[in-house]
Amino acid sequence: MKEKTLSRDGIWICGVNPVREALLSNNLVPGEMVHSRIDARIQDLLDLCTSRGIPVRMQKKEALSAFLGHAHHQGVALLVPDFPYVPLENILKSEASRREPLVVLDSVQDPQNLGALMRSACFLGAKGLVIPRDRSAKVTGSVMKVAAGAASYLPVIQVTNLARCLDGMKEAGLWVVGLAVEEALPIYDVDLTVPLGVVIGNEMKGLRPLVRKHCDILAAIPSHGPMESLNAAVAGAVVLAEIQRQRWFSRKEASPQRAPSRCGPE
Repeated sequence: MKEKTLSRDGIWICGVNPVREALLSNNLVPGEMVHSRIDARIQDLLDLCTSRGIPVRMQKKEALSAFLGHAHHQGVALLVPDFPYVPLENILKSEASRREPLVVLDSVQDPQNLGALMRSACFLGAKGLVIPRDRSAKVTGSVMKVAAGAASYLPVIQVTNLARCLDGMKEAGLWVVGLAVEEALPIYDVDLTVPLGVVIGNEMKGLRPLVRKHCDILAAIPSHGPMESLNAAVAGAVVLAEIQRQRWFSRKEASPQRAPSRCGPE
Protein backbone atom coordinates (compact mmCIF):
# COMPACT_ATOMS: atom_id res chain seq x y z
CA MET A 1 0.00 0.00 0.00
CA LYS A 2 1.31 3.44 -0.90
CA GLU A 3 2.15 5.54 2.16
CA LYS A 4 0.27 8.79 2.59
CA THR A 5 2.24 11.87 1.58
CA LEU A 6 3.45 13.99 4.48
CA SER A 7 2.30 17.59 4.67
CA ARG A 8 4.68 20.46 3.93
CA ASP A 9 2.39 23.06 5.49
CA GLY A 10 4.17 23.95 8.72
CA ILE A 11 7.45 22.85 10.29
CA TRP A 12 8.54 19.31 11.05
CA ILE A 13 10.31 19.05 14.42
CA CYS A 14 12.68 16.09 14.56
CA GLY A 15 14.28 14.18 17.41
CA VAL A 16 12.94 12.65 20.61
CA ASN A 17 13.68 15.55 22.98
CA PRO A 18 12.53 18.40 20.66
CA VAL A 19 9.33 16.49 19.89
CA ARG A 20 8.69 15.89 23.60
CA GLU A 21 9.18 19.59 24.39
CA ALA A 22 6.83 20.56 21.57
CA LEU A 23 4.18 18.11 22.80
CA LEU A 24 4.45 19.49 26.33
CA SER A 25 4.21 23.10 25.16
CA ASN A 26 0.92 24.90 25.63
CA ASN A 27 1.77 27.34 22.85
CA LEU A 28 1.79 24.84 19.97
CA VAL A 29 -0.99 22.84 18.38
CA PRO A 30 0.72 19.94 16.56
CA GLY A 31 -0.88 18.58 13.42
CA GLU A 32 0.41 15.00 13.58
CA MET A 33 3.35 12.86 14.65
CA VAL A 34 5.14 10.37 12.42
CA HIS A 35 7.48 7.68 13.74
CA SER A 36 9.58 4.98 12.11
CA ARG A 37 10.34 2.86 15.19
CA ILE A 38 8.90 1.92 18.57
CA ASP A 39 10.79 1.75 21.86
CA ALA A 40 10.26 3.10 25.38
CA ARG A 41 11.12 6.70 24.43
CA ILE A 42 8.87 6.71 21.38
CA GLN A 43 6.09 5.09 23.40
CA ASP A 44 6.20 8.01 25.83
CA LEU A 45 5.64 10.35 22.88
CA LEU A 46 2.81 8.19 21.59
CA ASP A 47 1.16 8.39 25.00
CA LEU A 48 1.48 12.19 24.98
CA CYS A 49 -0.12 12.30 21.53
CA THR A 50 -2.98 10.11 22.73
CA SER A 51 -3.60 12.37 25.73
CA ARG A 52 -3.73 15.45 23.47
CA GLY A 53 -5.69 13.83 20.64
CA ILE A 54 -2.86 14.28 18.12
CA PRO A 55 -2.94 11.97 15.08
CA VAL A 56 -0.08 9.47 14.83
CA ARG A 57 1.11 7.21 12.06
CA MET A 58 4.08 5.04 11.29
CA GLN A 59 6.27 5.44 8.23
CA LYS A 60 9.32 3.63 6.94
CA LYS A 61 12.63 5.16 8.06
CA GLU A 62 13.84 5.59 4.49
CA ALA A 63 10.67 7.44 3.47
CA LEU A 64 10.82 9.72 6.51
CA SER A 65 14.50 10.52 5.86
CA ALA A 66 13.80 11.27 2.20
CA PHE A 67 10.93 13.61 3.06
CA LEU A 68 12.86 15.50 5.76
CA GLY A 69 16.04 15.67 3.70
CA HIS A 70 18.25 14.09 6.37
CA ALA A 71 18.49 11.00 8.57
CA HIS A 72 19.02 12.79 11.90
CA HIS A 73 15.40 12.52 13.02
CA GLN A 74 15.87 9.73 15.62
CA GLY A 75 12.85 7.97 14.19
CA VAL A 76 10.25 10.62 15.01
CA ALA A 77 8.96 13.91 13.59
CA LEU A 78 6.18 16.24 14.66
CA LEU A 79 4.31 18.72 12.45
CA VAL A 80 3.82 22.10 14.14
CA PRO A 81 2.68 25.50 12.79
CA ASP A 82 5.70 27.38 14.19
CA PHE A 83 9.19 26.53 15.39
CA PRO A 84 9.35 26.08 19.21
CA TYR A 85 12.06 28.46 20.39
CA VAL A 86 13.69 27.83 23.77
CA PRO A 87 13.77 30.58 26.48
CA LEU A 88 17.26 31.95 27.08
CA GLU A 89 16.78 31.46 30.83
CA ASN A 90 16.53 27.71 30.32
CA ILE A 91 20.04 27.67 28.86
CA LEU A 92 21.66 30.10 31.28
CA LYS A 93 20.28 28.27 34.32
CA SER A 94 21.61 24.89 33.21
CA GLU A 95 24.91 23.44 34.40
CA ALA A 96 28.07 25.12 33.12
CA SER A 97 28.95 22.45 30.56
CA ARG A 98 25.52 22.79 28.92
CA ARG A 99 25.22 26.57 28.57
CA GLU A 100 28.23 27.57 26.50
CA PRO A 101 29.55 28.38 24.01
CA LEU A 102 26.50 30.21 22.73
CA VAL A 103 26.28 31.63 19.20
CA VAL A 104 24.43 34.94 18.88
CA LEU A 105 23.35 36.23 15.46
CA ASP A 106 22.90 39.97 14.98
CA SER A 107 20.52 40.56 12.06
CA VAL A 108 21.59 37.57 9.95
CA GLN A 109 18.84 37.65 7.33
CA ASP A 110 19.83 34.96 4.83
CA PRO A 111 17.92 31.72 5.60
CA GLN A 112 20.71 29.68 3.98
CA ASN A 113 23.24 31.24 6.35
CA LEU A 114 21.00 30.56 9.33
CA GLY A 115 20.58 26.91 8.41
CA ALA A 116 24.30 26.48 7.75
CA LEU A 117 25.13 28.18 11.06
CA MET A 118 22.79 25.85 12.91
CA ARG A 119 24.55 22.86 11.36
CA SER A 120 28.06 24.18 12.09
CA ALA A 121 27.12 25.20 15.64
CA CYS A 122 25.71 21.75 16.34
CA PHE A 123 28.76 19.99 14.87
CA LEU A 124 31.27 22.20 16.68
CA GLY A 125 29.77 21.93 20.14
CA ALA A 126 27.72 25.09 20.61
CA LYS A 127 25.05 24.73 23.29
CA GLY A 128 22.55 27.12 21.74
CA LEU A 129 21.95 29.68 19.00
CA VAL A 130 20.34 33.07 19.69
CA ILE A 131 18.49 35.13 17.09
CA PRO A 132 16.61 38.45 17.48
CA ARG A 133 12.86 38.54 16.90
CA ASP A 134 13.17 41.39 14.36
CA ARG A 135 15.52 41.97 11.42
CA SER A 136 16.52 38.32 11.35
CA ALA A 137 15.80 35.15 9.42
CA LYS A 138 13.43 32.82 11.27
CA VAL A 139 13.61 29.04 11.56
CA THR A 140 11.44 27.71 8.77
CA GLY A 141 11.10 24.38 7.03
CA SER A 142 13.68 25.39 4.40
CA VAL A 143 16.12 26.53 7.10
CA MET A 144 15.73 23.24 8.93
CA LYS A 145 16.45 21.35 5.73
CA VAL A 146 19.74 23.24 5.30
CA ALA A 147 20.50 22.58 8.98
CA ALA A 148 20.32 18.84 8.18
CA GLY A 149 18.87 17.77 11.51
CA ALA A 150 20.80 20.17 13.76
CA ALA A 151 17.54 21.37 15.29
CA SER A 152 17.14 17.90 16.80
CA TYR A 153 20.04 18.72 19.14
CA LEU A 154 20.69 22.48 19.13
CA PRO A 155 18.36 24.79 21.10
CA VAL A 156 17.43 27.95 19.21
CA ILE A 157 16.55 31.00 21.30
CA GLN A 158 14.62 34.01 20.02
CA VAL A 159 14.96 37.27 21.97
CA THR A 160 13.29 40.66 21.71
CA ASN A 161 16.28 42.79 22.76
CA LEU A 162 19.73 41.55 21.74
CA ALA A 163 21.67 44.05 23.87
CA ARG A 164 19.72 43.00 26.98
CA CYS A 165 20.33 39.37 26.04
CA LEU A 166 24.09 39.98 25.99
CA ASP A 167 23.88 41.61 29.42
CA GLY A 168 22.05 38.54 30.71
CA MET A 169 24.76 36.29 29.32
CA LYS A 170 27.42 38.36 31.10
CA GLU A 171 25.51 38.14 34.38
CA ALA A 172 25.48 34.36 33.95
CA GLY A 173 29.30 34.38 33.74
CA LEU A 174 29.85 34.37 29.97
CA TRP A 175 32.30 36.61 28.14
CA VAL A 176 30.88 38.11 24.95
CA VAL A 177 33.15 38.12 21.89
CA GLY A 178 31.94 39.95 18.79
CA LEU A 179 33.28 39.12 15.35
CA ALA A 180 34.36 42.26 13.53
CA VAL A 181 36.71 43.35 10.77
CA GLU A 182 37.96 46.69 12.10
CA GLU A 183 39.42 47.60 15.51
CA ALA A 184 39.54 43.96 16.54
CA LEU A 185 42.18 41.55 17.81
CA PRO A 186 43.09 38.50 15.71
CA ILE A 187 40.89 35.64 16.88
CA TYR A 188 44.01 33.56 17.54
CA ASP A 189 45.17 36.09 20.18
CA VAL A 190 41.89 35.97 22.12
CA ASP A 191 41.45 33.52 25.00
CA LEU A 192 38.51 31.40 23.92
CA THR A 193 38.82 28.85 26.72
CA VAL A 194 36.66 30.97 29.05
CA PRO A 195 32.84 30.63 29.07
CA LEU A 196 31.74 32.33 25.86
CA GLY A 197 29.02 33.89 23.81
CA VAL A 198 30.11 34.65 20.23
CA VAL A 199 28.25 37.34 18.28
CA ILE A 200 28.15 37.17 14.47
CA GLY A 201 26.88 40.17 12.53
CA ASN A 202 24.84 40.84 9.42
CA GLU A 203 26.13 39.50 6.09
CA MET A 204 26.77 43.01 4.72
CA LYS A 205 26.91 45.46 7.63
CA GLY A 206 28.42 43.36 10.40
CA LEU A 207 27.56 44.12 14.03
CA ARG A 208 25.24 47.02 14.82
CA PRO A 209 26.90 49.81 16.91
CA LEU A 210 24.82 49.09 20.03
CA VAL A 211 25.64 45.39 19.85
CA ARG A 212 29.35 46.18 19.44
CA LYS A 213 29.22 48.27 22.63
CA HIS A 214 27.81 45.33 24.58
CA CYS A 215 30.64 43.00 23.54
CA ASP A 216 33.51 42.49 25.99
CA ILE A 217 36.00 42.17 23.15
CA LEU A 218 36.03 42.35 19.36
CA ALA A 219 37.87 39.68 17.41
CA ALA A 220 38.65 39.27 13.72
CA ILE A 221 39.47 36.30 11.53
CA PRO A 222 42.69 37.41 9.77
CA SER A 223 42.54 37.45 5.99
CA HIS A 224 45.42 35.84 4.07
CA GLY A 225 44.04 36.48 0.59
CA PRO A 226 42.39 39.19 -1.50
CA MET A 227 38.94 38.74 0.09
CA GLU A 228 38.37 40.97 3.11
CA SER A 229 35.65 38.96 4.84
CA LEU A 230 33.72 35.69 5.05
CA ASN A 231 30.00 35.16 4.98
CA ALA A 232 28.30 34.73 8.34
CA ALA A 233 27.99 30.94 8.15
CA VAL A 234 31.65 30.35 7.32
CA ALA A 235 32.85 32.92 9.87
CA GLY A 236 30.81 31.19 12.57
CA ALA A 237 32.29 27.80 11.69
CA VAL A 238 35.84 29.18 11.77
CA VAL A 239 35.50 30.79 15.19
CA LEU A 240 33.76 27.75 16.69
CA ALA A 241 36.54 25.53 15.36
CA GLU A 242 39.11 27.86 16.94
CA ILE A 243 37.23 27.69 20.25
CA GLN A 244 37.43 23.91 20.21
CA ARG A 245 41.10 23.97 19.13
CA GLN A 246 42.09 26.22 22.03
CA ARG A 247 40.10 24.14 24.51
CA TRP A 248 41.58 20.91 23.16
CA PHE A 249 45.12 22.10 23.77
CA SER A 250 44.15 23.60 27.12
CA ARG A 251 42.87 20.19 28.26
CA LYS A 252 45.97 18.45 26.97
CA GLU A 253 48.24 20.84 28.87
CA ALA A 254 46.21 20.36 32.03
CA SER A 255 46.57 16.58 31.88
CA PRO A 256 49.70 15.73 29.86
CA GLN A 257 50.09 12.12 28.82
CA ARG A 258 53.42 10.34 28.83
CA ALA A 259 54.47 9.13 25.39
CA PRO A 260 54.75 5.32 25.14
CA SER A 261 58.28 3.90 25.22
CA ARG A 262 59.58 1.97 22.23
CA CYS A 263 61.51 -0.25 24.60
CA GLY A 264 58.50 -1.53 26.48
CA PRO A 265 58.05 -1.42 30.25
CA GLU A 266 61.12 -1.00 32.42
